[in-house]
Amino acid sequence: MNIRLVLQEGVDLGRKNVFAFIPVLVSSILTWLISLVTVGSSGTQMMQGTPGAMRASMTGMAIGAILTAIISMLAHGMTVLMAGRALDGQPADLKQAFSKTTERIVPLLMASVVVGVLLGIGFMLLVLPGLLIAFFLMFTFVALMVDELGAFESLGRSIQVIKGRLVDCLVFFLVLIALGFVFGLVNLILTRIPVLGVILGMVVWALFAGYSSMLLVIAYRELKGSVATDEAAA
Repeated sequence: MNIRLVLQEGVDLGRKNVFAFIPVLVSSILTWLISLVTVGSSGTQMMQGTPGAMRASMTGMAIGAILTAIISMLAHGMTVLMAGRALDGQPADLKQAFSKTTERIVPLLMASVVVGVLLGIGFMLLVLPGLLIAFFLMFTFVALMVDELGAFESLGRSIQVIKGRLVDCLVFFLVLIALGFVFGLVNLILTRIPVLGVILGMVVWALFAGYSSMLLVIAYRELKGSVATDEAAA
């Protein structure tokens, strides 16, 4: 796999399908609004100091976290789906992507929970186990949305593809980490700008999340084809 060509194809795909960045941007805005409401109300309730107020505060924060997770999950699913359609020469349709993603909500939720738990355990043990889990499961949601596999089938497909092209996948994973570092650094700089920095930060995050999702779809398609060819030859 030629990483430079994959990166360039991702840029071209994003430039021709700007709508594919909208789900993550909307997700960022909604997440920000939810955090404002939950943190603000929770802070007010906690200042009261009563057990009832404390419980209400914790409940509000839990609900906010759940809503944020669901919104982010839907946004990622839509972006992956739209990238897959764009690679097939079809337009990035927001309405169709939302409809298809909601149809896949059960396996998407199951996969999100499994991946989240595994990553949580991995990073609690040490950073390295968490990174290894993230590495081997990075194509899970692409397999789930693009190939319409079940939650556990998607986990297995991701591991299968990566094991078949271990070196290529490792280089690709490191490139994604490097991109995340660069975009994160830009975001950190933007936070120093009052008000406008928050807005620009959400745009930067949408660009990174959308672009990385496109790269995952492009790489998955190419690597899956290579693995299938090798297995057929064997």
